Amino acid sequence: MINASCFSLKLRGVALRVALSVVLLVALALLQPLSAGAEGPAVPAYGVYAQARRGGLVAIPADVIFERCADAVFLIETFDSDGSTIRTGSGFFISDTGLALTNLHVLDYATEAEITLYNGEVYPLKGVHAKSEEANLAVISIDSDKGGWPYLTFADSDLIETGNTVYVVGSPLGYIGTMTAGIISTTSRVVDEQSLIQFTAPISFGSGGSPLLNTQGQVIGLTSSSYSYGQHLNLAVPVNPLREMPEGECVALSELGEYAELGEPAAPID
Repeated sequence: MINASCFSLKLRGVALRVALSVVLLVALALLQPLSAGAEGPAVPAYGVYAQARRGGLVAIPADVIFERCADAVFLIETFDSDGSTIRTGSGFFISDTGLALTNLHVLDYATEAEITLYNGEVYPLKGVHAKSEEANLAVISIDSDKGGWPYLTFADSDLIETGNTVYVVGSPLGYIGTMTAGIISTTSRVVDEQSLIQFTAPISFGSGGSPLLNTQGQVIGLTSSSYSYGQHLNLAVPVNPLREMPEGECVALSELGEYAELGEPAAPID
């Protein structure tokens, strides 16, 4: 016959050991450092990166992505010292304070610029906070006391894969709020010693600086150039180099003499 009191003690002993094991496992987990990308790596001044994940995310419908992103994307028009229009391009907000991002070549030869939002509002460009000639990126800000700007977040551009669906929202030929779709043709196309994203979503003159979006509406790159003698052979600058750009004070375009002749990148689209 089994002694009930002994059986009860054994059960209590087992339960105690299980509880201690659980506590130990939790403690060990808390002591382990967070893995890279467990929390989205944030850039101190220049935008927010979403949690780094490869696959496993449910795609958002294209119309929902456009609805969420359109207000954060704008047309850029640049002017020379005589007030004549040089070119148009695209850009988008990366913080609610009015910081924004575009291709550096969009600002070539410009002494002034203004942006036009999807809703038709127009604001002057205040100046440039940081630039990378190698990555063809420029962090700009808008001359306005308004706060609470809609902005886009970044995805880890190192995690993209060939065949991923992508979208572009920009202002080709000045047509604000234009969306196109395609796929990533290759994740790294080396042009002039720079690794770029090759994709098929149609772009045109004025698309430079548009966000290249994944299926969660996060930015993986900036559309920058295209081969006019090919079919949908388009290139984008990955966003990850933005992490390396130092924070800087805002400098007006008219004071940036070094911007006067930056030279044109390969096959510029605007």
